[in-house]
Amino acid sequence: MLRTKFLDYIHEQALFEADDKILLTVSGGIDSVVMSELFVKSNFKVAIAHCNFKLRGEESELDAVFVRVLAEKYALPYFEKSFDTEKYASQKKITIQEAARALRYQWFETLIKRQNFRYFATAHHFDDQIETFFINLYRGTGVKGLRGIQPKAGNCVRPLLFATRDEITAYARKQNLQFREDSSNRSDKYLRNRIRHTIIPAMESVKKDFRTGFQKTFELLTKTEIFINEEISRLRKKIILTDGELIKLPISELKNRSVTAFQLYEILKPYGFGMDAIMKIPETLDKTGKFFLSETHQLNIDRDFLIISPLGTENNETFYINVETKRIEKPVTMGFEKVKSPGAIKIIQDNHVAQLDFDKLEFPLILRKWKKGDVFVPLGMTGRKKVSDFFSDEKFALYKKQNTWLLTSGKNIVWIVGHRIDNRFKIVKNTKTIYKITLK
Repeated sequence: MLRTKFLDYIHEQALFEADDKILLTVSGGIDSVVMSELFVKSNFKVAIAHCNFKLRGEESELDAVFVRVLAEKYALPYFEKSFDTEKYASQKKITIQEAARALRYQWFETLIKRQNFRYFATAHHFDDQIETFFINLYRGTGVKGLRGIQPKAGNCVRPLLFATRDEITAYARKQNLQFREDSSNRSDKYLRNRIRHTIIPAMESVKKDFRTGFQKTFELLTKTEIFINEEISRLRKKIILTDGELIKLPISELKNRSVTAFQLYEILKPYGFGMDAIMKIPETLDKTGKFFLSETHQLNIDRDFLIISPLGTENNETFYINVETKRIEKPVTMGFEKVKSPGAIKIIQDNHVAQLDFDKLEFPLILRKWKKGDVFVPLGMTGRKKVSDFFSDEKFALYKKQNTWLLTSGKNIVWIVGHRIDNRFKIVKNTKTIYKITLK
C-alpha cells in the first residue's frame, strides 16, 4: 500500500520528525493532491501553500480555487501567492520555468520561517527523478547532476520520491481523488515533457521494469558522490591554504600533476567556476596576472598560487572622519589619535599604521573606494602617480583593488589604506602634531 511505503520512506530517509510542522506545496495536480491525502491520513501537522504563476489565464485561477477548496476540505491553514512570472523572467533574463522555480522556492523559504514550519514538502516522484537524469545528461553534468533530485535538501523534503507515476495514479483512482490537469504537461515545448513523452515510453518498450535498474543506478551514484566528496575534502585539507577570505592553491600541485583536472573541477566548483573555465587553467599557469571570473568569485594566477577570492561589490559610499573621531568600525576598523611630536620622531615601519602631519590635513577626512583617474604622490617620491599604476606596480589582483580604501583630505589622497601614504602628508622634523591612524 502506498501509504505504508510513504511512511517507511519518511523514516528511512529521516525526512522529518512526527511532530514537525510541514508546509505542503500544492499545485492541484495529481502528485501534490496525493501527497496531501497521504499527509492528512497519516495525521501529520501540515498546511497547504499554492503558487499562482499567472501563466495559463483562467486555468491558473481555477487551479487556485481548487487548492483553496482542498485546504478547506481538510480543514488546513492555507497560503496563496500570485506572481508576475513573465515579468520576473524578463528582468532576470531567465526562462519561464527557471523564474517559476526561483519564485516559488523563495516564497516557500520565507513562509516556513514566518509561520514556523520545519520543512516544506514538494511532490516530486521517481519518474521526475528519471526525467531529471536525462535532462542533466543532455545538458552535461557530473555525478551530482546524474544522481538527480534528493529526498532532502535544506528546508525542502520530497516524501514521494520513492513512488512511480503509475503508483500515484493508481492510488488517486482507488481513493477517488479529484485533481487538476495542467494543459502545459501535454505540450512537447519543454524538454522535460519531450523526455516524458518519447524517451520514457521507448525505454518501457525495451524493458518494462527499467525503473528498477535506474533505482540501483541512483543508489550507486549517491555512494559515488559521497566517496568523491570525502576524497576532495581530504585533498582540500592537504593542499589548500586559507588567508582570510582568500583561498590559495599551490601551482606546483598542478604542474606536477598531483591534482587532476577532475579534482580541480571539484575543488573550484563551489566558487561558481564551470568546467570550460577550469579546463583552461592548466594552460595559463605561467601567465601571472591572468584571471577567471565566476558570478561570485575571481581566480587569479599568481606566481606560486591560484588565488580565489570573493568578488568585491561596488561600493560608492563615503565615510567621514571628523577631527574628534577616535575609532570607526565601518567599512574597516580604524583607530585615530593625535600625538604631540617629540623632539626625535620615530617612524613606525608598518603598512597598517599611517603617521601624518596633522596641520596639513583638512577635516573631515573622507574614506572611499578608488576611482579611475585618482592620483597621489607616493611616499618617497615627488611626482604624481595614478593609483591604478600603483596597483599594477604592486601587482594587485582585481579582488585586492576592489577591496582597497582611500583616505582623502580635501581633493588629495592621504593614504591608500594599508599600503602607502602620500608624500605630501608625511611627518617631518618640524611636525608639531602627529595624526596616527591604525588599521585594525
